[in-house]
Amino acid sequence: MKKFYFLVTLLLTNGVLYSAELTKEGAEKKREGVKEKKESKEVALRESVITADKIEFDNKEGVILFDENVLVDDEQFIMRSDRLIVFMEGTNDVDQIMAIGNVSMTNENRSARCEKAVYTRKDGQIVLTENATLEQIGKKGGNVSGKRIAIWLDDERMEVSPGRVILPPGTFKKVNKKLVP
Repeated sequence: MKKFYFLVTLLLTNGVLYSAELTKEGAEKKREGVKEKKESKEVALRESVITADKIEFDNKEGVILFDENVLVDDEQFIMRSDRLIVFMEGTNDVDQIMAIGNVSMTNENRSARCEKAVYTRKDGQIVLTENATLEQIGKKGGNVSGKRIAIWLDDERMEVSPGRVILPPGTFKKVNKKLVP
């Protein structure tokens, strides 16, 4: 049985190269090669690889649909979801990205889970909805959860509504029998 390999490259305005591969095997091979390059510190930036069981393009509407078992392997994060929709502005500019169903995003410092995540480039904002949680990884990590978590990437701020915050032990220390942050 032949394995079909499909590669789509989108050069975005910020110069980052995004690729989509239809087979998981191709993505695994690409990741292995990137790991080797990272270890040898030969390459500072690398392309992002998006894999899915099915990929549909609508050039007229400017929409790309990645469906079933979606994996985004980016230099800065790993994301998984059931479906990923990329809305294009023009031919090469990403306007909005929407991940739907069992969304999980991780990087070396944080992990997030929700049912729907929407990134809007114009606002520099990610909005996580439906059982959204954001957790800092490590001993000093905390946890934020809510129905809606909005994160502004450029401002390093977030808004949770309604929300709950779990702080790690020792966040507040007792000094002279007073609670001091």
